[in-house]
Amino acid sequence: MSVLAALCCCAGFKPSIVVVNGQKYEIQKLLGEGGFSFVYLIKAPSGEHLALKKTRCPFGSIGTISPAMKEVINYKRFQSPYIVQLVDSQVSQEKDGSKTVYILLPYFSRGSLQDEIDRHLLNCTEISELDIVRFSVGIARGLLCIHESNVNDDAEVTYSIVSGSYHDDTSLLNDLELDTFGESQQSYAHRDLKPANVMISPEGMPVISDLGSCSRAVLEISSRQGLLQFQEWSSEHCTPAFTAPEIVDAQLKSVITEKCDIWSLGCTIYAMCFGISPFEREEQISGASTTYAITTGKYTIPRGTHRNPKLIDIIHKCLKVDPAERPSSSDLLTLLMDLQGELVS
Repeated sequence: MSVLAALCCCAGFKPSIVVVNGQKYEIQKLLGEGGFSFVYLIKAPSGEHLALKKTRCPFGSIGTISPAMKEVINYKRFQSPYIVQLVDSQVSQEKDGSKTVYILLPYFSRGSLQDEIDRHLLNCTEISELDIVRFSVGIARGLLCIHESNVNDDAEVTYSIVSGSYHDDTSLLNDLELDTFGESQQSYAHRDLKPANVMISPEGMPVISDLGSCSRAVLEISSRQGLLQFQEWSSEHCTPAFTAPEIVDAQLKSVITEKCDIWSLGCTIYAMCFGISPFEREEQISGASTTYAITTGKYTIPRGTHRNPKLIDIIHKCLKVDPAERPSSSDLLTLLMDLQGELVS
């Protein structure tokens, strides 16, 4: 079987087929699209449903293929039930000189945490406090795996994902992405954590997804060119309402760490409690821009809330403008597990 994996529309009423590494999958429907990427619901011969992300890289453009390959590497890098695990992947050469990256992932029929929040808003109900804490504990466990990972260099993983003649294409990873600014340590940060990027497993467990923005934890912006590159990257990969102030308002000499994910988790916990990001809510009630609210740490807790004061205190701890004042993922997990113990006792 050729290594080429192309979407083929067959004659008559036969379903469309995609072939990845010699395995045929039946395309069920398009789930979403954005930029050069399309996500499909597909069915394996076993009957299992999976998600296929197809990224078209025009003329092998480094600007599109390198981020896609890094996403694959990140899925292989972290082994945790709280982080999405890669099923399969392939890079294919097209006749027009472009490349296509195929990423095969589990399909989560329950959708994302954002879907869960939206369902409750539509039904005028609330996510229970115990479920909020349970989801938060799982997300914190996933972040702990990312932040405290002790993994090997990327090289071996890179060679395993690029088939055939693409063993020589490891240079495609040497782009202007975030690793340009990073140090040589091996801990990482997600940098786009939000409810839409947390899937819910059939068992109701949170699973962190979309690792395309994940990069080395400590980033120091040491030049004006680096600052411009970082600002361009963050505008494409980060979601402002859930993004830490040190990213939203990055400056020359800024040092950005994994504490940005703690801020994002604080925003996510707030959204589970009240149905909206704290800074989107601030924009709605005061007219202040989201960016201003984030950089000044301006947000409020709805009056008369019945939410547990300890849960509110955890939100406050996460949403400190100074990253050094935020808890580590380990300390945050301890706080959440202590609260979970109180709620179930």
